[in-house]
Amino acid sequence: MGMRLLRALALAIAAFVLAVDVAIAAYPADPLADGNPRFCAPKEPVEDFGLRALPRVREVPEEAGKQLGRGAVDIYGGWDRVMSEPRSFGYGFSEHNYSGTVQLDWTIRAELWTVDRNGTAFEKVDGQELFIGRLDAAHQPFIGVVPPKARRGFYRFDMQIESAAGETIGSFGAFFKVVRPYWKVRLGLARDALRPGQRVFSRLENLGTLTASYGESFSVERFNGVSWEPQPEILGRKFWLLWGGILGPGRTGLCNSFRLPADMSPGRYRVVKSVGLSLRKLSRLLTAEFTVET
Repeated sequence: MGMRLLRALALAIAAFVLAVDVAIAAYPADPLADGNPRFCAPKEPVEDFGLRALPRVREVPEEAGKQLGRGAVDIYGGWDRVMSEPRSFGYGFSEHNYSGTVQLDWTIRAELWTVDRNGTAFEKVDGQELFIGRLDAAHQPFIGVVPPKARRGFYRFDMQIESAAGETIGSFGAFFKVVRPYWKVRLGLARDALRPGQRVFSRLENLGTLTASYGESFSVERFNGVSWEPQPEILGRKFWLLWGGILGPGRTGLCNSFRLPADMSPGRYRVVKSVGLSLRKLSRLLTAEFTVET
């Protein structure tokens, strides 16, 4: 038993060392701490499909339950602001008061309106009503509306919450858009002209309306005057964390970064990364070219 215990302990230590080594190799540096937070953590989408020009509405805040006098209540949802096909848009209700349930007696009403590019409402196309008496973690009611299949364009979602006394305690809204489905993803660089020793930052940018998928791995190639040649020595050991990322319309992916060797030869280089079309067995390689100068 003692020998088995020692073997198990040795295997556990080896697994831990390998995991740390993989993590360090997969993430050579933290892009946010390495001098480029604006590129790696943008505050605005790369494409907003006209939503930014619409008038402001009071959207559901992160701590909506607390503002409504119910700190144990969570209101979540409203994520699909760009849809390539009509589907339900709305919000769910949950609670994190694990010592018991929450008595609400709320009546929630939701309406969906067609609007033009300026936010002017035309027609109400859907409406729902939901009553929530007692709320617990296992019971998460949802209220949602669905745009008609025949119309693409802008929509406004309105939601009102009334107390048991009939008083409106919360009024929220949101705009979203139903658009033509198309795929348009590019690989972007923070800079396309660098010197040896500097760091390269790259990210995926979804300019289309279909969701894309991606992972951590990428490669670097150099142009030899005729064709592109892989340059594995630039990245060193190739250990990658196995995770899958989802890239919604208008969004950017997590940054990849690596440092150019101090003795790197000048010339034309490019980052190569695979991206997939979610829910379909399609993928393609994207490239972003940069120049190393002396």
